[in-house]
Amino acid sequence: MQETENAAASHSVSVDDLESGNGWIDAYIPYQLYKVTSLLNVRLHKRLRATGVNLSQWRILSVLRAYGRLNLSQIIEHTLMEQPTVSRVVVQLESDELVSRHNSAEDSRIVEVVITKKGAETFNEIIPTAFRHQRIAFDSLEPAELKMLDEVLRKIEKNITQDF
Repeated sequence: MQETENAAASHSVSVDDLESGNGWIDAYIPYQLYKVTSLLNVRLHKRLRATGVNLSQWRILSVLRAYGRLNLSQIIEHTLMEQPTVSRVVVQLESDELVSRHNSAEDSRIVEVVITKKGAETFNEIIPTAFRHQRIAFDSLEPAELKMLDEVLRKIEKNITQDF
């Protein structure tokens, strides 16, 4: 890893280097993660298009199905989406009767969102596609590799979130 950092930060720059590049980004792991995530999202988006649910809607339905009733802050935390986007998508989902919004019993200023029966049925129609999408993406990985990938990603997430 240190070698990659040194190559990327090299102070000697030639014209040939500027024309051909130094390839540093191919060894930059955050970029690799971004690339894989983007490719997964593009392909999932294509698969979701047939259902009439977009990626943002899918992410919110997924976290609501996984965690139950959540307030907007919790949805933002779980989906890693921006607040205006979450608010807009929740309004769309509510108008499609896939979620319902309620004021919190503890604090009427807080809006809570829960997936409806229709939302859960829509989720249940999509989830086989999502799992098929996952199987295709990880097809060449052995179970031990998948387990290790999961563990490594969880460690990375823990490292990142410790500073927040």
